[in-house]
Amino acid sequence: MENAIMVTGGAGFIGSNFILQWIEREGIPVINLDKLTYAGNLRNLESVNGDPRYTFVQGA
Repeated sequence: MENAIMVTGGAGFIGSNFILQWIEREGIPVINLDKLTYAGNLRNLESVNGDPRYTFVQGA
């Protein structure tokens, strides 16, 4: 992966909306790092699941 951005807390409300808009407008790959606590919900990102420009990494 040449260029990409990393979004922390990307499964939350603000982060997931940012990721969805970023992929739609920029097309540059996104790495989503989220601990998936009470605020994180991967269902917010179902529409990009499987998109090669999107990668999810669960933090510890």
